[in-house]
Amino acid sequence: MIAPKTQKAPHSKKSKHCESDANHPDHSEFLPRLKRVGGQISGLQRMIEEGRYCVDILVQFRAAMAAMRSVEISIFERHIEHCLSSALLSKDKKQVDEKIKELTDLLSRRTLL
Repeated sequence: MIAPKTQKAPHSKKSKHCESDANHPDHSEFLPRLKRVGGQISGLQRMIEEGRYCVDILVQFRAAMAAMRSVEISIFERHIEHCLSSALLSKDKKQVDEKIKELTDLLSRRTLL
């Protein structure tokens, strides 16, 4: 049984981390790329269901991960260009400290295979 769609609250581009709507970047251009990654993930599921060769699955897995990483890097760069630079230009020490902590926490959670 498919659950009915629930009404989402309106999305605000303003983030608690960016000071104004003008400074918060729009990431909607990445949606087509993420949809392609979703297709790659579905393909991986089919490969596993079909009992495909391990190396073929791993090659596809790495391709999906590379596509995700590419979007991640683009959003990270945009965050630095917009949100971090906005905090630095504001010269508000609390805001700058929050951004530094935010980036430090983000980078500390990043793991490599």
